[in-house]
Amino acid sequence: YSDIIGFDKVIYDRIGTFEDLSEGKERFRRVLLTTSSRFRGPFSNLYGPGYIELVQSLDRVPRKIYEGRFWGDPGFIQICFDVKDMKELANYLAPEGYKFTVDSCPDGEIFDMGEASGHFTYIEDPDGTLIEFVQTHRVPLYKKIYLDLDKRSKDKPFPKVLFRIMALGKIDKLVK
Repeated sequence: YSDIIGFDKVIYDRIGTFEDLSEGKERFRRVLLTTSSRFRGPFSNLYGPGYIELVQSLDRVPRKIYEGRFWGDPGFIQICFDVKDMKELANYLAPEGYKFTVDSCPDGEIFDMGEASGHFTYIEDPDGTLIEFVQTHRVPLYKKIYLDLDKRSKDKPFPKVLFRIMALGKIDKLVK
C-alpha cells in the first residue's frame, strides 16, 4: 500500500480487542495509513485526503469470503484508484509480483462504454483483497461534449468549474 499506491504515512498501528470488531472478543492488528502528499491528476480536485485501514485477525486464520467468485459478481467489493498510465503501472507491478488478475484492455485498446471509456485492471493484495485501477480516457462533460484525458497533462487537475458543468448534465437528465 505504501510503495505501489502511496499510502506511506502511518497514523496508528494498534494491537488489541476492539468493540467494533468481533464485539471485542478477538485480537486484531489495525493500521491506519494516509498519504504524505496530495493526489495528482485530472480528478484530484474531487478527492480529499485518502485514508485506508488495514485489519489483521490475530486469533484465527481468516478465510477468503470471495474465493471462487468472479469479478463482476453482484455485491463484489473492492477498492479503486485512479491511475494516469496503466502500461507504466503494469511494468512497475509485474517485477514486484503483482500481475493484473483482470485487464479490460490486454492489447492496449480502449474499453468503450458509450459516453465514457477507459482501461480497468485489478490486482490482489497479499490477503486477496481486490484493488482496482482505472485509467479514464473519456468522460462526458455535458450532453455531446466530452473530455479526452489522453490529450492533456496527466498531472494537471481539471478546473473545479468542469465538475459543476458535469453536474448540470445530471440535473438535465433528472428533469426530463
